[in-house]
This record gives sequence, C-alpha cells and structure tokens, in this order.
Amino acid sequence: MRNMFLTLVAATLVAACGHKTSQSSEASAAEVSTTRPESSVATPPASVVTGPVSFDEGQTAFAEKRYGDAVRLFTAYTSDKPDNVWGYYMLGLSAWKAGDRDAAVNAFTLALEKDSTHVKSHVNLSRVLIEQGRAQDALPHVEAALAIDSTSSESVRLLGRVKRELGDSEGAIAAYQRAIVLDERDVWSMNNLAKLYIGQGKYDEALGPLARAVEIDSTTPAFRNNLGLALERSSRVDLGALARRFEDQIKTWK
Repeated sequence: MRNMFLTLVAATLVAACGHKTSQSSEASAAEVSTTRPESSVATPPASVVTGPVSFDEGQTAFAEKRYGDAVRLFTAYTSDKPDNVWGYYMLGLSAWKAGDRDAAVNAFTLALEKDSTHVKSHVNLSRVLIEQGRAQDALPHVEAALAIDSTSSESVRLLGRVKRELGDSEGAIAAYQRAIVLDERDVWSMNNLAKLYIGQGKYDEALGPLARAVEIDSTTPAFRNNLGLALERSSRVDLGALARRFEDQIKTWK
C-alpha cells in the first residue's frame, strides 16, 4: 500500500511537471508565494480600544485573524501591564501577521528585554529578521534559543535556514539532518534539506527526504512540487524504497 501510494504520487507529479521547469524555478525549488490577491470587499473599520484590555481579548482577536485589532489590543495591554513578557510576545506576533515587520521586531525585542530566556521570542524574532534580509542579526537569537533548549527541532531547523541564508550550505545541511534526528517526522526539515540538494544538482539525494515528507504529509503543495522537480531530473521512481532508505539513513546521523 505504501509503495502503491507513492508510485501514484510520482506518476501524477511527473505528468504535471512535464518540461515547464525553468532554471530559476530549480534554484528556488518551488517556494510558496506569500502575495495576497486583491479583494473588492470593503474592509470593516478598525475597532477603537477604550478602557482596560484583557490578554484574552487580544488573543481572541489574534485567533480570529483580526490582526490589526490584535495589535491595538496588545498595545493597550502592554501599556497597562508592561512587565508581562507574553503581552509583548503576542504584540510581536500580531504585528508580524499584520505585515509590520519593524513593529514586530520592536515588540519581540521588548519581550526579550523583560526575559532574555523567552525562547519563543528568540525564535520568532529570528524569523522576522530573516524575512528582512538580516540573517546575520538573526543568528545570535537562534543560538540563544538553542542554548536554552538544544533538543528543539524547530530551533535547529531555523539554524539551518539562517545558515542557508548566509551561504553556508554544508552547515545548513548538517542542521537539517540534526533537526530530523530530533524529530523524525519533521517534514519541513526534510523539504528544506532536499531543496539544498536540488540547488546542488543532487536530485537523487533529494528524492529520499521528499518521498518521506510526502508520505507523512501529502497535502502540502511545496513538498509535492519539489518532489516533482526532483523526479524530472532523476531516473529513480521507487519512492517507497527511497523513503525507507531515508529512514535508515537518519539512524546514521545520530
């Protein structure tokens, strides 16, 4: 059943990809676009914050994806409760989701001024800095997060991303391998590891982690697209065997 599923995936992907892949798409390995389509629907007016604000009010706005409201609510909350690190953290997340990276950096930085061991603020500040093209500035925060918890596959994966942004492909590969050892179902580390192999022209090596990633999660377009790209450049199509071989390979990284 496992081999049949992956064989069907392989056949579908190769047929879909055809020969449309350009050199630029090989380099980017099917990055997912974050551009939002324009909408003709009018945006409801922003709410006005009056009186004291509870943490739950801000969290509810965030959960409902009313990020602008969440920013206003957590701004009011942190003004009223300036010693609560979680208020600044949620303000940072809300600002980031609202598209204001500078405000997000400021809020996460304030959170870390309150508590330098706040791992989530280190991790998400790193992500925003990377998006701003400031991977070198992100590195100390990733290292700080790992110093606090060296067993976090999420932080190790983020280290791989920073290393990749800084041009250290081998360091990035080592980080992604370590993240997979820590969490053998870390599909994003598998995908990112494969993208590095694809960038190096090592399509056969990319197939193993991608086959395993798609086996675990067949719903994420990036995994399927990257697998299709690797399959176009490789003659090996026994994805079930490749996925099993990759699982065995993980054991050698421990």
